[in-house]
Amino acid sequence: MEKDLKKIGLSKENINFIVILITVLLLLFGPIQPYGMIIRITYLIIIPIIIWYSLKYFGSSWNMDKISNDRLNRTLAAIVAGMLLVSAYSSYTTKYHTECDQYIQTRDGRECVGDYVTVKGADKSGMIMKLIFAGFAIWFSVAKKPEED
Repeated sequence: MEKDLKKIGLSKENINFIVILITVLLLLFGPIQPYGMIIRITYLIIIPIIIWYSLKYFGSSWNMDKISNDRLNRTLAAIVAGMLLVSAYSSYTTKYHTECDQYIQTRDGRECVGDYVTVKGADKSGMIMKLIFAGFAIWFSVAKKPEED
């Protein structure tokens, strides 16, 4: 038990988890229209690299042991699960959502070739997808880690 309380700083697993979360947020909510794809690709590469090196450099001096790193990892996963559950509820209770009005058959499924139009009703397929991802995030936040034997 004493070996677990040795201060190791921010773990590599948590650094990668934080960088992935920030990259996904930039991908989902970053600007596209006024700047174009070159700027979007640039900030999707440069910002995560800067954050990764910053966390690697400054995180090693943080006062964290193995247990603190595990708690941070579980907390981040629980926050993601909570946000997905709220988003699933929002998808279920919304009065309108968007759908593609024309598809073509491709070799491995279908592809939207029409316009996205606003239709009445809840986005039930989006809700189900978010619930599935929330379930994985909940499982990840509460599951016993292999080294906890």
